[in-house]
Amino acid sequence: MKSVEVAGKTLEEARATAARELGVSEDQLTVEVLDEPRGILGRLGTHEYRIRASVADTEATTSEPSCGDEPVCSDDSTPEADDELQPSADAAAVGVETLNHVLSLMGIDAEAIVTHQNSDEVGLEIRGADVGHTIGHHGAALDALQLVLAIIVNRGTDHAVRIVLDAEGYRERRKQMLEKMAHTHAAKAKEAGKEIVVTDLKPYERRIVHLALKDDPDVETYSEGEGDDRHLVISPRV
Repeated sequence: MKSVEVAGKTLEEARATAARELGVSEDQLTVEVLDEPRGILGRLGTHEYRIRASVADTEATTSEPSCGDEPVCSDDSTPEADDELQPSADAAAVGVETLNHVLSLMGIDAEAIVTHQNSDEVGLEIRGADVGHTIGHHGAALDALQLVLAIIVNRGTDHAVRIVLDAEGYRERRKQMLEKMAHTHAAKAKEAGKEIVVTDLKPYERRIVHLALKDDPDVETYSEGEGDDRHLVISPRV
């Protein structure tokens, strides 16, 4: 098992740094949050994020995955042993309690529920009359809440779990919209015979587009640029 300890102004920056140093994609990392900035429910640490990132001793690659920003394959299997659910069971309890407390402090008439859990991931959903206030523009508020929950839930743990936060099915609706957009842009690219550039997508949204078009023999997709300037390209195959 290879591991590094790195720091960054944001959790994403720290994860990206660790991935570069280990020569793997971010999804291959197991991350333990060692310290975080102060100011969230009084439970966080200093002025930057410090993490320990580990990866199994398999053959590493620095090339971009075939689907673009994230690997196509993921482990969605259900643990066979009950004890494998214990880490996420604890994380789910902390996540629900923390999220309900945050919603109460925000004056939002909604509550959190657990939608799924396994040894590596916990799904939470916000339901209630004021749920729209927790989504924000293109899910920005929802993503911010998800990041806060991930930091708090994984603080001081040896086994970090992924937190997936939704609000009354927003992420599925967004996924369907992106898939429809992907096929529309692909048709335009093929008809015009030139590439189409799609900007202002988050990494997981670019992945949705990559996957939506991966079986289309007439187009290819890839990502270019760095940081906030990173964009997705849909190009007809020559």
